[in-house]
Amino acid sequence: MKTLIEKLSHPLLVRLAGIAIGLVFVVAGLAKIGDMSTFATQVHNFRLTPVALENLVAMTLPWIEVVAGTALILGVRRRGAAWICAGLMVVFTLAVGQAAARGLDFECGCFGKGDASTVGVKKLIENVGLTVVALIATLRRRS
Repeated sequence: MKTLIEKLSHPLLVRLAGIAIGLVFVVAGLAKIGDMSTFATQVHNFRLTPVALENLVAMTLPWIEVVAGTALILGVRRRGAAWICAGLMVVFTLAVGQAAARGLDFECGCFGKGDASTVGVKKLIENVGLTVVALIATLRRRS
């Protein structure tokens, strides 16, 4: 009987998960790059980084998302890119969770200003789902 990990590590499933999460990261990163000043405000709204670092986070994070997502789509350094995406999804999920727990009400900025979703339970569930997809993309493909 196959374990869950063995089933999830089917080459096609791992590849599709990588492409899916890669597309999410490329779209999200490009949307943020298109309006970095708005994204810097959204970073500020989470109140997680020192004010002095908010612009640095807003300028670098979208590029990391685009590069990691592109690598996943193309299959270049696939597992490394998948681990970066999975790690970022964990951080994003924790950020949304703490903001929701603190009762903060603002647009998350996950997909730039084009996405009007706010932090809360719905966004938290969405992020958990995307984290699972990213973790599937990290699996070694069984032969």
